[in-house]
Amino acid sequence: MRHVRGLVPYLALALLVAVGASAIVLTSLGSVSTVGVAPADIARPQGGQTLSATGRIAYFKQEQNGDLTLWAANFDGTRARPLATLPQSGPRPFSSRWTADGGAIAFINSGIGVSAIRVDGTRLDTVLPADVRSAGFRITDHRWSPSGRRVAVTAVRSNDNRSEVFIASATAPTFARATDLGDAFVADWLDEEQVLVESSRGLLGTVRSGFPLKRLTERAGASPVVSEGRIFFLTGKIGGPGDGALPYVGETVVWSVGPEGGEGRLEMRLSLGSEMRLDGRWPDGRYLVHLARDRTQWLASTRLVTLASAIPLQRVIVGADRKSAIGLAGASPRHRRRRSSSCSTASSAPTPGCRAAPDQSPSSARETRSADS
Repeated sequence: MRHVRGLVPYLALALLVAVGASAIVLTSLGSVSTVGVAPADIARPQGGQTLSATGRIAYFKQEQNGDLTLWAANFDGTRARPLATLPQSGPRPFSSRWTADGGAIAFINSGIGVSAIRVDGTRLDTVLPADVRSAGFRITDHRWSPSGRRVAVTAVRSNDNRSEVFIASATAPTFARATDLGDAFVADWLDEEQVLVESSRGLLGTVRSGFPLKRLTERAGASPVVSEGRIFFLTGKIGGPGDGALPYVGETVVWSVGPEGGEGRLEMRLSLGSEMRLDGRWPDGRYLVHLARDRTQWLASTRLVTLASAIPLQRVIVGADRKSAIGLAGASPRHRRRRSSSCSTASSAPTPGCRAAPDQSPSSARETRSADS
């Protein structure tokens, strides 16, 4: 899949960006009991993230005059080069991530649009229609199609928390409304045409431009992720904070359904006593989840297993080499390379010179080698 989701915008000026992690996590690492860490994100996520589809990182660096320069580099920090500069007087980017094809870094711009800066430095901007902006809708999340040519966003209206999904071509000047539910959130792209949508009422479906929503299953569910040609989701007590945020699920059971929908297949009863969202399916059959109580990342089956880290992780993804796991705690990314046995630490700093926003100090990067289970 292409994104670990459920995501919280990371507002740090020193921002690593990545594609949605679900797809990467689901196809990486093999059977492991723990995932190591040290800087980079899940991102996302809803949030700021880390790796491109080609295994590169991107980050914003604050200059002395207050401008933000967007840099791209190899996973180890080599071959770093600037792509673009955002003036200090302009809006700050948030919810940054790579497009699914690895060809651009995209971010939400002032809540009313999405900007994408390609690796050649060119920039594309798409905004909500004027009447939608005037009605008070603001973009909270964005997801990119496999080719990177189309984008879907969740927009929430502040006065009543109504949320809808909008879709556009990356080269289009404005988005077009894709749902009229009052309670819809973009989850992911199933293919170049279909967008997976969820709601806090338990509705799961797909939409495409110009067509009504198609329900995938009559079973109430939330937090869908795409893996190995199936859509995995949680059932149980579905609820949300009522503020336009994504719903969490308690007393959870994992189900899956094919991309065309249908009855569904029972995968695993979690019932772990914690409200959570599903972020991915681990190769050994466990599930990557994050908890509502503190947004921390766990592996779940019949019990919750914490991810090995000096501090709690909020998101985890896996590198393009399928050996490196990346985690993020707040604004601090952490990287870990998978090895066959011993554990040790080594210095690694892919974003030298980056500065964090006030009250968000990025910790130094560490590389941890992990043991297999």
